[in-house]
Amino acid sequence: MDPDAGVIFARTAAGAAVALGLLKCGRIWLCPVCSAKIRHGRSEEITEAVVSWLRQGGRAYLVTFTARHTAADRLSDLMDALQGTRTDAETGTKRRPGAYQRLITGAAWAGDKRRKSNQTGIRGRIGYIGMIRATEVTVGEGAGWHPHIHAIVLVGGHVDVQRDPVTKRIVHREIAGTFDPPAAALQEWEDHWRAVWTRHLGQIDPGFRPTDRCAIPGCTCEGKGHGVDFKELRTERDARDLGEYIAKTQDGKNPALELARGDLKGGRQGNMTPFELLGRIGDLMGGVPEAEAAGHGSLAWGLERWAEYETAVSGRRAIEWTRYLRPLLGLTGGDTEDDDLDVLFQMDAADGFRDGVQIWDRAWAGLVGRSLDLAVVEAVEGREISMDVLGDLVQSTGQSRAFLRVLSPQEVAELYDTLLGTLARRRELAAERRSAEAVGDAESDPSKH
Repeated sequence: MDPDAGVIFARTAAGAAVALGLLKCGRIWLCPVCSAKIRHGRSEEITEAVVSWLRQGGRAYLVTFTARHTAADRLSDLMDALQGTRTDAETGTKRRPGAYQRLITGAAWAGDKRRKSNQTGIRGRIGYIGMIRATEVTVGEGAGWHPHIHAIVLVGGHVDVQRDPVTKRIVHREIAGTFDPPAAALQEWEDHWRAVWTRHLGQIDPGFRPTDRCAIPGCTCEGKGHGVDFKELRTERDARDLGEYIAKTQDGKNPALELARGDLKGGRQGNMTPFELLGRIGDLMGGVPEAEAAGHGSLAWGLERWAEYETAVSGRRAIEWTRYLRPLLGLTGGDTEDDDLDVLFQMDAADGFRDGVQIWDRAWAGLVGRSLDLAVVEAVEGREISMDVLGDLVQSTGQSRAFLRVLSPQEVAELYDTLLGTLARRRELAAERRSAEAVGDAESDPSKH
């Protein structure tokens, strides 16, 4: 990030080594390292949001959406059906909504001012204020791809809306109170979403239309063939810890983790998560016999599935909030790729810094060139930093021990702030460059105006 600052390996309060000053890819779908940190940070903010809403007297539901599928279905087709297609400037493809977008459109949902019987729509009757959506994917040889959506839906709220008197556009929203939605309205909501989900998947491809019960061997939808499953989060315990309504994950049953921590989940009934698939690919490429490697499938099959997965998730968001939900709940930040990078860097400093070591740019280049970066981590972690070991490692690359410096907690924090400032300036310059390029494109091609 900053050649003048080099790389800083800081020790957290728990004794773990954290590398600061290195750029990160931030690819939540594809990178096991970045995904774990981003998802952990996202799960914490999701928990904060749900707990805050329950404390205010609102109600929350975990809603899971699935589609029928076979081993012959392509992941991109299934993702398009669930999430919608993406705009592609090169091919001229326009965005087409998927079944998910259809859930929150139409007069039945949003209301019709011309009909007295449906002024507010289902949305108003249940007090819908927004949702947080996460998309997950598993794959198996027998069942094929199984993408599914988890959404935490917040209801039971009154929202005051202020509009610009001239443009009539909404300029401000705020929570005005909470209420318990009538049981009839909640049932109407469930019935409506199930009907819309099933109908639109069937319109996209009759083969995707959920049935009363899934009959696909090895499918991970656990028999929920109807496509939409509702679980209410009744208490803060449901939102934080061991809620009886929440599906299991490897590190607990927290709804935020069920929503956000796709990196921790193992595929059920024989399916694999993408990172489990990636792990098997790594084992097989490293010479582990097929029968001994975790998971299933040949190396050729795994590589084909991974390539298909990379293409299908490109440009899609793994976790997305209703646009105005964050400010309604008093949360800052966003859910874009840049915001994911912010989460990454926040997680680096989440546990505080005990001390650290600074490695100058030339020395770090030599260490990486000889694949000694893991050895550096091992020398930093533990009860104390092994400066003798680090010095030997640097000398083995032909560099001087003078390229190492022990840092106090304050020095680590100060250098980290400098690095974050460098990142912020890079972002600003990149934004200015993209803006200038867009203007240049429009001036050279008037059709782009």
